[in-house]
Formats: sequence, structure tokens, C-alpha cells
Amino acid sequence: MQTQDKGITRRKFIAFGAAAIGGLALASQIKGIEDNKNNMMTQPKFYPTPEKWRDQDLSLAWLGHAGFLINFYGTRILIDPVFYERIGITPFSNYTIGVKRYVGSPLTAAQIGKVDLIICSHAHTDHFDFPTLRDLQSTKTSILTAKNTKSLWNGLNYNSVDEIHWGDKKQYGELSVKAIEGKHWGARLPWNQEMKANSILLSKNGVNIFFGADTGYTESIQQQLREVDIELAIMGIGAYSPKSFEPRHATPEQAIQMAEEMGAKKVLPMHWGTFKLSQEPMDEPIKRFNQALAGQLDRIAIQDIGATWIKA
Repeated sequence: MQTQDKGITRRKFIAFGAAAIGGLALASQIKGIEDNKNNMMTQPKFYPTPEKWRDQDLSLAWLGHAGFLINFYGTRILIDPVFYERIGITPFSNYTIGVKRYVGSPLTAAQIGKVDLIICSHAHTDHFDFPTLRDLQSTKTSILTAKNTKSLWNGLNYNSVDEIHWGDKKQYGELSVKAIEGKHWGARLPWNQEMKANSILLSKNGVNIFFGADTGYTESIQQQLREVDIELAIMGIGAYSPKSFEPRHATPEQAIQMAEEMGAKKVLPMHWGTFKLSQEPMDEPIKRFNQALAGQLDRIAIQDIGATWIKA
């Protein structure tokens, strides 16, 4: 399905550019939030091999930040993929104004292979990256996006683009996808207040994975997941500092608490170590996460960019 391409007007270009530059200027005034200007981007410790994954298994690789490639018993899913060196506003082509990665992506779009479904939890630029989504275009891939974000897909060539909102379910063969209400917001630009944000429940063959996306601590998640047996909870643990960030980005301890409240057997920490988006030191979230789970480290599925977790 070729979605409508309305192009970009000079007015939109100026508005987008001004918003990007203004946002970066604001960020630079917040102590501890800096671009990776003076550091070389390091390479991940691990590199997934999705071409070797078996369809009879559930295989999942962390691609950095909030990006995941999943083979869910034969259904191939990408969540919030970001492969490029920078995230931010792309006023034209694949030119991005924004912050630089600290750790490179373990896979490129060309290495991903066949993808049945791409899910974008919300439109923030660290979760919805236009250059990456352009590279992944395929008429064999379906898109699931948050409420009031379908227009962002105009001009991209995918099989279908559907919106999903809290409580809604979508079926893709035997895979069920349900939107869960977290505690976050989804505006891509300040005036896009109509755009929403989702956490996600993936279910197939009696196995359930919860993807928290961005969320602050909230009891409503466990209330929405009552009587759901969660095999794996993928939880954001970074971007909680300064304190004003915490209501929309859980601390490591709060992320663990939410995973425990939903009864998750395994937990996977994400949204840390890839981009510098907040005041806390880059390695503080994972140190606090491991300290909070001392004596229960076997509950951690993986915690390294590029690593793969497999459930037979």
C-alpha cells in the first residue's frame, strides 16, 4: 500500500527545523544532557544472527535503546527500530538534527531480513526514526502505530498502516497485539498533543510478552494485565533524571516493581546506555537495576545490546 506523500512545504521545513534547534538548545541547558560530541561511538558486544533463528522458538534480540527484533514462533516483529547514528528531527531526506549514539546498532536494515510487523509505540524521535523506517519499507510488512500517528507514515510504502489505542487488539495470523495504557505522552512536536503513546502486549501460542515502551510507574499496567501470564517484561529503566522526568520514565527500581506486580517470570532492562537523554550517568540505570535484583539475577533475560534471548 503506497500511502499518500504530501511532501514538505517551506513553512513545515522552517517549523520543523526551528523546533529541532530550539529543542536541542533547551536540552543543552539541562546539566548532564549532552550530545556524544567528544566520544567515538563504540560497537556492541554482541551481534544477533536472525538468519539462524528457528520458527519453532521465541527469539528476541535487543538492538539498543527501545529497539527489538523478535521471531515470535514464526512471526517476525520489529519494535521501535532506530539504526542510524543520530536521533532527532529529519527536516529533509535522512539528515537528522539530534543526539548521537554511544553504542552502534548491532544490525542494519539490510541485515534484519523479512519482517511481518513493525510496531512503533509512539512518535518520539528515539522510538520513531524516519531514516530507519524508510530503509525498512516493504509491501510485505504491516505497520501498527499509536493513535493519531498514521499521518506520519504518509509517503512510506508498506503493506498496511493501522492505529491502535489503549484496550484495542489487532490480530496478525496467530499473533495478538494489545495496546496497554502506560504513563507517558506521544507528541512528536509540542503542538502534536493529539498523538498518543502505547505500551504493548504480544501474545502467541499461549506465551505473553509485555513491552513497556516509555512509562512512569503506574499500578494501572498490572490492572490491565490481570490473569495474563507474562513470560517476559521488557521495561525501560533510564531517562528518569532530573526528578521532573520520573513521572514519565520509571526508575530502575520502579521498573522492577511493575514487572513484579504483573508477575513476570523474566525481565529485560532497556532504554539505557544508547543515547544520552537525561541527567543520570550512562551506566547508572543498569547498576541500580542489578543492585535492586541482587540475588535474583537469573530473572534477567539479557542486558547487553545485541544479545539474544531464546525461549524454545
